[in-house]
Amino acid sequence: MYFKRDAFILLYIFLIFHVRGQLSAYSDSIFVEDQTDTTYRIPTNYLQATGIILGTNIGVWSFDKFIMKKNYARINLNTIQQNFKTAFVWDNDMFSTNLFAHPYHGGLYFNSARFNGMNFWNSVPFAAGGSLMWEFFMENEPPAINDFITTTIGGACLGEITFRIFNQVIDNRAMGFDRFKREALLLIISPIQELNRMITGEAWKHKSIKGNAFPLTPIRILTTFGYRFMADNTQKKHDVSHLICYDVGLFYGNPYDRNNEKPYDFFSLKLGGNLYSYQPIVSRINALGMLFAKNINLRNPNSQLMMGIFQHFNFYQAKADINKLTLNPYKISEAASIGTGILFKIKVSDQICFSSSLHLSTILLGGSQTDHYKFDNRDYNMGSGFSTKLNLELLLYNKIRIFLNSEDYRIYSWVGYPPNDQKKSNSNVQGDKGDASLSVFSLNLNYIINQHFLLTAETGYYYRKSDYKYYSTIKHRVAESKLSVGYIF
Repeated sequence: MYFKRDAFILLYIFLIFHVRGQLSAYSDSIFVEDQTDTTYRIPTNYLQATGIILGTNIGVWSFDKFIMKKNYARINLNTIQQNFKTAFVWDNDMFSTNLFAHPYHGGLYFNSARFNGMNFWNSVPFAAGGSLMWEFFMENEPPAINDFITTTIGGACLGEITFRIFNQVIDNRAMGFDRFKREALLLIISPIQELNRMITGEAWKHKSIKGNAFPLTPIRILTTFGYRFMADNTQKKHDVSHLICYDVGLFYGNPYDRNNEKPYDFFSLKLGGNLYSYQPIVSRINALGMLFAKNINLRNPNSQLMMGIFQHFNFYQAKADINKLTLNPYKISEAASIGTGILFKIKVSDQICFSSSLHLSTILLGGSQTDHYKFDNRDYNMGSGFSTKLNLELLLYNKIRIFLNSEDYRIYSWVGYPPNDQKKSNSNVQGDKGDASLSVFSLNLNYIINQHFLLTAETGYYYRKSDYKYYSTIKHRVAESKLSVGYIF
């Protein structure tokens, strides 16, 4: 049952292992300058970008209607006219659909412009336009305001990340099996753009230059596999899970580089999940992209301080099976979020380095676990709020890394109905009125065996508190521990 579902993750990690690009060691020297390749300026082509968006929407709609036989794909002039009359509502798609799949889809729209010569800011309207086309023309359901926000803003985040990673992997000089591996990974990273490479023949043309749109950037990738233990406590009940887990982390660029001028010259992406279990295969996504940065001069030459504006995308979900009753101990999404951040780093000695970061962001739209609202495919609330993040890291002798992480998310839902209210059947609500918070604490210890291999031990704690206007407060706690082995590229 789980083999087919997990095969994709295993294939993706296999390809990462074999397509390394220009990667640095897991140490303070990670941010040294790398040798650059000849870069080229992508010609601006608004017509082709628009055509790719149209083709993407028509292709997805055709698959939904003729292959999946989805009712919402039965469209005509009457459904389009009705959508314009109804205008925006809050829809009831699944948590992963609304708060991950839509941002991913928005990334395809965004990259249709990005791969056709537009910069970051000029590509955002293309993500918005692709979303509006889908919401008003390609479904017979009323257009969803939540889909438009997450597709546009979340799509810009995931789109720019995949665009930058795509740029790192592409190498038109490669041949044979190395070229095949690269093109296969490119198909996973950005399917639309790789299909375009296949159609034009670029996927197999051999050239004398790599073909990247950016100079090669220092990048670090970590992958780990191991054992995960979860202890779930709710309403005086107890549930324990023993899992095989994986984690992938990618760190692009140097946040303290004074040459950072463009959005996402520095970003980080972390992905975690579970294999061969009833738990979600993707249980955690953390993305952080720098939009603007300002370095602050300090008297101490061994210290660095940077302030900036950052875009956030975070996604957490877990399941539990207690007394044959399926529960969701926590789920939270920060799909459209932006805020300020401060990063500080000091080299205490040749063998000791300390770094920290503090972020405060505004959540324009996110989702949170609810214990009451159940309508159609939705079992969560939507709303807006804020988040805070504090990270402390200590690196000793380039061998031992101690990392303390604290995150707090708070989402408020204002549009909702009292219990048994007949208006609730209209479903056009954010969920249950109230606010929900999720606090995440983790302590991670890494031991670097040699240049590439490491052992990692981690303990974590998740605390959910949901305050409802019409129901009693719910508190839910989950503790976890991990033991993993990893590889550093």
